[in-house]
Parts: sequence; C-alpha cells; structure tokens
Amino acid sequence: MLIKLIGIAIISYLLGDINPAIVIGKIKGVDIRKEGSGNPGMTNAIRVMGVGAGIAVFVVDVLKAFVAVKIGFAVAGDPGAMVAFAAVVLGHCFPVFYGFKGGKGVAASFGAVLALNWQSALIVLSVAAVLFLLFRRMSVASLGAAISYPFLVHYFAPQYTYFGIAVAIFLLIMHRENIVRLFKGEEKPLTIGHKGKDKSNDEAGENK
Repeated sequence: MLIKLIGIAIISYLLGDINPAIVIGKIKGVDIRKEGSGNPGMTNAIRVMGVGAGIAVFVVDVLKAFVAVKIGFAVAGDPGAMVAFAAVVLGHCFPVFYGFKGGKGVAASFGAVLALNWQSALIVLSVAAVLFLLFRRMSVASLGAAISYPFLVHYFAPQYTYFGIAVAIFLLIMHRENIVRLFKGEEKPLTIGHKGKDKSNDEAGENK
C-alpha cells in the first residue's frame, strides 16, 4: 500500500504542476507572472487576458485535480484519494517546474472536492457564486467556500471530516494576505483587461 500511495502522490503532484494560466499566456504572448497581480491563476488570467482565458484556466485546473483524485481512489481507495487531493493541490500551489510559485489552490481544490464528493462540491460552488455576486471579490467567494467545506463534507461524507478541516485551514493560510486586505478595506473587486504589475490586486481566487 505504501508504494501505491507514494506513486499516487508523485503522479498527482506532477498533474498539479500543470499551469494553464502560464501556458495560455505564452500562447498569447503574455507572461502572466509579470502582469496584473503576477499570480498565475484564474482571476489574474481574467484580469489580464479576458473571461475566455480565465474560464479555460479554471476548467483545466479543475480537471487535473479531478483526474488525480479519481486515479488515487481507483488505486488505493479513500487513502489514495486523500493523498492525491493533497498532492495535486500542493503541486498546483508549489510547482517544481515554475520555481514553486503557483496559484492559491481554490480551483484545484474544487476539482478534487468534486471527485471526492460531488454533493458538497456543488454546494461549495453555489456558496462561492453567491458571495461573488454579492461582494464582487473572488477573495470573499474563495474564503467563504473554504470555510463552508468542512461542514458540508461532514454532512455528506463524514469519513473525510478531518481531512476537510485540514483543507480549509490550508486554503485560509494561502489567502492570509487577502484576509488582511479585507479587514483593512483594501481588497479590490475583480476587473477585466487590466495589465501591469499590481500586487494589491492579488485576489484569493487566483489559483486555478
């Protein structure tokens, strides 16, 4: 079993390393890491390259995590799925091929949640959508989704409760700068087509 889990971790981490924001940016002649907030994730892709690019980034980030967790579950059941979840998100946030500087993990976590328990994933997505429509800030949507996840997974799949708590804590840590800006009233709403380095616009949802 240990050998299987190690293999799952390696494969999942490498899948997480795939960064569609950087790839699409190169196709468009843009270095996403030098534009907008500099974060190679969905929100910055929308800000710099438009909604279409942002959606593409989100879809790829969700799919890579979904596939990783499904592989993990098929090979080693629940332990394999949780190892895959952790590894693919870590690969997304800290990709070895990009100097360990990746996104913040929200889209990848959503894809993994979708593979682990689709019911909680759909409600998490609904929570994020409502919060974004109300506040127009991906940070608020992402943080609300992260906080709600442990409660939802406890209801739908209680065997993942403690793991869900760990995921939520990790995402909150990854978004600590956004939390500080929210308390200071400095977090800016999502804008489209904004270029130029601007770290103050580093939204929490830039992960995918």
